[in-house]
Amino acid sequence: MKEEWGGLLNRDFVLGIVITTLSFLSVVLIPLVGAVVVVLTPLPFLFYFTKLGRFGGGVLFGASLMLALLILSFFNPSILFPLLFFIFAGATGMMLAEVLRRSWSIEKTLTVPVAVLLICSGCLLLLHAYQAGETPWQLIENYTSSSVQENIKIYNQLDVSAEQITFIKDHAGQVAALLANIFPAIIAVGASLMVWLNLFAARFLFRRHGLYYPDFGDLSHWKAPEKMVWLLIAAGGMLFIPLVAVKYTGMNLLIICLYIYLFAGFSIIGYFFKMKRVPVFFKVLFYLLVLIQQYLLLFVAVLGLFDLWADFRKLLKPPQDSSV
Repeated sequence: MKEEWGGLLNRDFVLGIVITTLSFLSVVLIPLVGAVVVVLTPLPFLFYFTKLGRFGGGVLFGASLMLALLILSFFNPSILFPLLFFIFAGATGMMLAEVLRRSWSIEKTLTVPVAVLLICSGCLLLLHAYQAGETPWQLIENYTSSSVQENIKIYNQLDVSAEQITFIKDHAGQVAALLANIFPAIIAVGASLMVWLNLFAARFLFRRHGLYYPDFGDLSHWKAPEKMVWLLIAAGGMLFIPLVAVKYTGMNLLIICLYIYLFAGFSIIGYFFKMKRVPVFFKVLFYLLVLIQQYLLLFVAVLGLFDLWADFRKLLKPPQDSSV
């Protein structure tokens, strides 16, 4: 039974402030925890913005922001970056809540938030570049270069052979340049993963608490758009053009296409698990293997690509029920 304390100040409101603030502070103040939960920081805002409504969710966001900044001021006077991160997480959660209210298709539900996040990220990059007196590309190159150097420091602290560390140091410049050139695809993939994980986690929360969650149908039947194969072919062809801008544009498009085909491949595997009634233990084991052995990701993406011609789902038949 829901406990009401009267008006806006009720149990859900107070609990929401505590949960959203703690989830944010864990990311900022506890590096090990933050590295794990950072992607899901919009989730509490998404949940409580839906449960409390637009007004209640907006007030909760403001109260959580003030409480978090008050606590952070005791640890670090420089709170500009945490402030921006909190606003980003909260705004993303509220945007996803608005998207779910509209009952769009799964494609539009994922694409619209990702597009908004990319546009906002681009605007922030331009603003930061203007303030720093550098071009956006210079900022990206500096960021990727510093990231590679930080990883080298981490490798020095781990049990990594001296030969491997020397090899990485010798090719650090090339790795940083490659990461800078495929940075648009990395950001696009990262934004879509964040949106998908939050929406996926929200489904369980919403259903458990009796909140409305749109029915996207049986996603094990989802397929990549047929015409996208021409974009994939064009992207592959661009890799052979001896112009740096064209080559890396093709590489970015290729990464994004393969990422979409990866989801198509996972839908086929999900259909197989469903038809063959595979136990949950083996499902989890498979997905863990995919995370550990990254070459399996390529296999799954190729599976999603060739489904355009093979239609693997027609080859999979549900097990026959022996009972009559």
